Amino acid sequence: MKKIITLLIGFCFVYSLNAQTCEFYIPSQIGKKITTEYYDSKSKLTGYGTSEVISVSETSNGTEIVIEVENFDKKSESSGKSRLKYYCRGDVFEVDMNSFISPEQMAGFENMKIETQAHKLAYPSVLVPGMKLEDGFVETVIYNEGIKIMTLRVDVTNIIVEAVEEITVPAGTFTAYKISSDITSKTGFMTMNFKSVQWIVKNLGVIRNESYNKKGNLNSYSIVSKIE
Repeated sequence: MKKIITLLIGFCFVYSLNAQTCEFYIPSQIGKKITTEYYDSKSKLTGYGTSEVISVSETSNGTEIVIEVENFDKKSESSGKSRLKYYCRGDVFEVDMNSFISPEQMAGFENMKIETQAHKLAYPSVLVPGMKLEDGFVETVIYNEGIKIMTLRVDVTNIIVEAVEEITVPAGTFTAYKISSDITSKTGFMTMNFKSVQWIVKNLGVIRNESYNKKGNLNSYSIVSKIE
């Protein structure tokens, strides 16, 4: 679940436009680094992660920002790195849903046939409380000698702008968009459903994330502790 939460922290960002130029609600300066701490429902530290902008470039898909994410347990042992991609194309800010399938999930399938389809998350230039945003998904199907052996799928649905609020985390006090969504993650026959509530800040991204189970109980949360 931490992988999904981390990815959620990476992807749920918005932008505004000025003279057809996106103003990202993610860090867009190369070398910018953010540290996020993860806690369980009893506020016990379970680990932390770092996110660093490693490239900003113009591509056929528009402006592309690549952020490298590395997660650590509470003993500071790394569980690996992954890269998240974001695009500003025309008047739409997009999240590449292929980033939701991690290298760890694909380990062992390198020599097999893999088919992937996805619908990118897209955010409008103006966010207003009560607005419902478009759903996104990614699905990867793995075949061995022509036989389907595994399906990995993540759906992000019911994305709603709840409010604009002032919120305080260890890294400071910010004015943020509060955005909720429903997440369904399927790996083979295993399915996880949970609700995500995030607070998103211009030029920083998600500074707090809360995950709830289907009964409405808090599972875990994360907060930004350092901005470098």
